[in-house]
Amino acid sequence: MTTTLIIVGKSLKINKPFLEYIDSHISLHVETPQQKIYLDKNETNLFEILEKTISQSDQTIVIASSDSFNLIGKIISTLNEDVLELKDKTLIPSKSKEHSTNSYLLEYQGKKVNILRAKENEKLPQIFLTCKESSTLFSLIGLDEDSTKILLAPLADTYEIKLSSTSIVEGWSFIEATTYKYGNLKNFLKSVKSLFPDKFIENGDVLTHIIESLKDANKTITVAESCTGGGIASMITSISGSSEVFKGSIVSYSNSIKKAWLGVSDDTFKSYGAVSELCIREMLEGILKRSSSDFALATSGIAGPTGGSESKPIGTVFVGARAKNGEILVERVLLQGDREYIQKQSCYHALRLLLHVGKDVFFR
Repeated sequence: MTTTLIIVGKSLKINKPFLEYIDSHISLHVETPQQKIYLDKNETNLFEILEKTISQSDQTIVIASSDSFNLIGKIISTLNEDVLELKDKTLIPSKSKEHSTNSYLLEYQGKKVNILRAKENEKLPQIFLTCKESSTLFSLIGLDEDSTKILLAPLADTYEIKLSSTSIVEGWSFIEATTYKYGNLKNFLKSVKSLFPDKFIENGDVLTHIIESLKDANKTITVAESCTGGGIASMITSISGSSEVFKGSIVSYSNSIKKAWLGVSDDTFKSYGAVSELCIREMLEGILKRSSSDFALATSGIAGPTGGSESKPIGTVFVGARAKNGEILVERVLLQGDREYIQKQSCYHALRLLLHVGKDVFFR
């Protein structure tokens, strides 16, 4: 089933945080839209674009800005040979199947269309569309994408499952499994878990899985970050319930703070530099001592676009994870992309190492 997302209104298009919220909210109800279109209410051919787009998709979600919402309603009513009526303080087509304040669902030529009014800094109204496909998302930690495809292909064929995969970072494959014909998704997932007991995470949201696993095991975590600037802490605290397991973080951006707050030695800076394995090891040791947590993560690197050298080019990042029992992993990764993407990849590499050092907690 194909889903298209249409966003109408320049005020929405240029608001990146609100667009991220829209995408996140929609993902709770439908599969990731195969197509996303941005339109302005003053488009000369707005009527034709809406008609063509809706007719080519199984279902369409139209997110309209406050000053575009009624115009879209008029266009949809005209297409559907309908009229607008005032219901729940909202002008909606009379043929609407379902409605609530600022949202309604209708059919056009057998296709479902859900139209919502979106206002910045406010909660999105109700979404009526739901996913009709039987699918799920899961991760395999410690396998590259090519190996994942090769090893899962026989299982997918056996249980009539269609797979789509991507690499979050090297060593972290993220897979969507969708049934077709008479596929058995439940047994497929059981087989994957049996084949990869220490790599398989069934929860599509790995951060939620990490938080829930720590809570179940009564464990805590703390973070010491440099190049990621608090990114890992932000990711963790975005999950409801993280306050039960996350003690806090230190963003040790300068060497003086690494030394004063985390105990990184002058010899380490002089001999190896802040972007080094030894620095990460000392950051991990320091944050564990200060927090008395069960797990710790640390990052230090060069996110760019300046600051690189021949021996440590831009994208050189050291990440580490350590358990209270002494198990530790530190890796040097060479990343590509702009500053923001390098920082984000660094966060995921650190989380990947956490899953390894805490395998008894995260792979039960």
